[in-house]
Amino acid sequence: MFVLGHLGIGSWLAARRVRADSIAWLLFGAVLPDLIDKPLYYALSFATGRHGAALGLISSTRTFGHTLILAFALYALLPRRIGTALLAGIATHLALDGLGDLVGFLLPEAVPRPLGPSVLSAILFPLLGWRCPVIPFATLREHAGVSLESPWMLGSELLGAALLVWQWRTGVFSPLQERLRKRGAPARSG
Repeated sequence: MFVLGHLGIGSWLAARRVRADSIAWLLFGAVLPDLIDKPLYYALSFATGRHGAALGLISSTRTFGHTLILAFALYALLPRRIGTALLAGIATHLALDGLGDLVGFLLPEAVPRPLGPSVLSAILFPLLGWRCPVIPFATLREHAGVSLESPWMLGSELLGAALLVWQWRTGVFSPLQERLRKRGAPARSG
């Protein structure tokens, strides 16, 4: 989950470090690891009826999308304007997931944690071995339910939403806002 947190906090951390016309790519990068790994894990789990360690390598929602390999491959393969913004967004995502794991380690009741290796094992995959974190949830519904009860997740989502609104109002997203305005404007006849 944590979509608003990743978007709001991630863009707040990195928006000044990317070109203004690449803000959309930064936002996309901030959620890309979850856009890859959550559907991958839950589709595989649904298709096989297994979850967690029983699935083998794809044992959680933090696998290939949460690796530095993916982040640097995209950076290397894409035009610099896009690759830099994606890398910055992915980096904020990975940092926030790592911070969540640290908070979960220090305050276990505040954050639902994966079993076994932390997000660090996904980030550095395969340097720390051919294992990914093991998700402690059997279904997406269970994952969402536990996440919504977590003070860390709720606080992160609220902070992320507030930062998104603040950045929108202060013009951080002005190139994106302008593009959206142009798309929504009726065609002029002339």
